[in-house]
Amino acid sequence: MVHLAARSGRLVSPAVSGVPMILEKSIARISRIGYLLPSLAVTALFPCVSMADTTAPAPATPFWKNIPLDDGARLSFDGSLRERYEWSDHRDLNGGRDSAFMERFLLGARLDASPWFSSYVQLGSSLASTRPGGSEPTDKNNAYMAQAYADLKWPAADYGSGQLRTGRQEIPLGSLHLLGTRDGPNVRRAFDAVRGSWSWQDNKLDVFGGYPIEIEQSSFLDHTLHSQKIWGIYGTTHNKALSSGIDLYYLGFENDDATYVEGSGRERRYTIGARIFGNQSGFDWDNEAAWQYGHFNQDDINAWSTSVHAGYTFASVAWSPRIGIKTGIASGDKHPGDGKLNTFNAMYPKLPYLTENGIVAPANLIDVSPSLQVTPREGLLLDLSWHTMWRQQKNDAFWIAPGRPVNNTTGDDRYIGQQAQIEATWTPVSDLQFDVAWAYFEVSHNLQAAGLRNMNFVMTSATFFF
Repeated sequence: MVHLAARSGRLVSPAVSGVPMILEKSIARISRIGYLLPSLAVTALFPCVSMADTTAPAPATPFWKNIPLDDGARLSFDGSLRERYEWSDHRDLNGGRDSAFMERFLLGARLDASPWFSSYVQLGSSLASTRPGGSEPTDKNNAYMAQAYADLKWPAADYGSGQLRTGRQEIPLGSLHLLGTRDGPNVRRAFDAVRGSWSWQDNKLDVFGGYPIEIEQSSFLDHTLHSQKIWGIYGTTHNKALSSGIDLYYLGFENDDATYVEGSGRERRYTIGARIFGNQSGFDWDNEAAWQYGHFNQDDINAWSTSVHAGYTFASVAWSPRIGIKTGIASGDKHPGDGKLNTFNAMYPKLPYLTENGIVAPANLIDVSPSLQVTPREGLLLDLSWHTMWRQQKNDAFWIAPGRPVNNTTGDDRYIGQQAQIEATWTPVSDLQFDVAWAYFEVSHNLQAAGLRNMNFVMTSATFFF
């Protein structure tokens, strides 16, 4: 793996509620350019590799970036268009054949009004064909406000620089294990939140709080999900002696509709964690540990997780192979009904989590995964990985994404099964990327007895950035 450094009340942003109908129709029209790019990615990926000119000079700044306005203000536009196709022979390991074409169009505008103030608005349209077994909640959202926030800034000085961001926004932090963007599904994750940041030298501190957004498939009807909320403090520094970055964090989380093996109810959970990451002399590492406490109904929460990721790149060898190993453990509940809840809750992790099929959730899990990456030529990355998985506690269930225990999966045999994945990523130029992946999930005998089946999964996508 390459390391890059749910309902009470209804709130609709005032900026959204008055959007003219013509804007909604225009966004939908722009995004309906046809579900053609996924199949083109499959047929064109490898034959065209040799045609890419990877030595071409970097293009000049596009005309839609840094447009000068009056009084020194500047306006910039950005966006992306992603076409994605996925197929599986057993949806969620227990369903029938499943397939979907998905298209996601994002268009953003940033106004830098002064050194002290800027604003950003991003509109989105996520369309998808109907799956045979019904659509996933994150498949469709015809037209929506993906992000809309304002930044108050304190320009750089001897004591650093600061920023206060208010509005709808994404909040990716650290390794994305606990707070990620959900880029795999067709609708990304956002929050109605306030986030203050302070940076000085190699240090950064974030303080934030907010509510996730609940998706509505009808246009511009997404709303704040008041039954959940997240808040926290996240700090990052750099240690030269260890050649590493170090993250320390505290996160708070509430969910009025939480579900575990022992039942449903209100959850209030706190997470304290640390992460160390870096690279030197061909080695890379990304290690993290977290402890959780709090309450679920009348139960006390005592949960934990740890992950160790390490690799070595043979830069002087042909194709620059990287061998890696990942080990991750997320605690499970020891004895449901004993007044203690030990199941780890990753809250809002990046999705997909382990492989592109996005099946496994980081709860009651032990995962060991060796991997091999090679770069046959500049811009082309091949990744092969193998995951062997067990349940951490026999009395807790096997959990699938986004965070649901599977019925009848407790018992003495803790072995879950294994997954293999082959993925190719081709970036012929900086603003165009193709991905193809195949993953096979072989479930254990005890999970087969619970009604789960082995699953093949195929994904292809093409993304254009501008």
